[in-house]
Amino acid sequence: MESNNKNFLKELDELINLFEKLRQKATKEGVILKDDPMYKNFELLAGNYKLIKNNIPPELIEEMGGPIKEMISEMVNQLKEELGGDASNSETETPLQNELHEIDLLLKNGNLSEDEINKLLDKRKKLNNEG
Repeated sequence: MESNNKNFLKELDELINLFEKLRQKATKEGVILKDDPMYKNFELLAGNYKLIKNNIPPELIEEMGGPIKEMISEMVNQLKEELGGDASNSETETPLQNELHEIDLLLKNGNLSEDEINKLLDKRKKLNNEG
């Protein structure tokens, strides 16, 4: 069961990363603007997900059942098709780059407390010193 939960969370991470790449592509191509509510809503969604992803109870994942997991899997496949070659860019980033990118997304979220911001900045500084 724990392996299924990890696979599900991995696929959910991939879905959020693909949505991020789709948003970046749409912004680059002028489909949406940075001040567009859709752009800001996605940043909020991604930031909130990254804040809570390690605190999702295994029971909740089990309760979601197959249909939700199947839907997420289908969405991942559909986004990979939509993005084509752009979808594979995440594989060239190192785990350090991914973590720094996640921290940057979280810092852009305006709903953080001063304490949360300070912790993220400290973590970012530590990661930069390690890299």
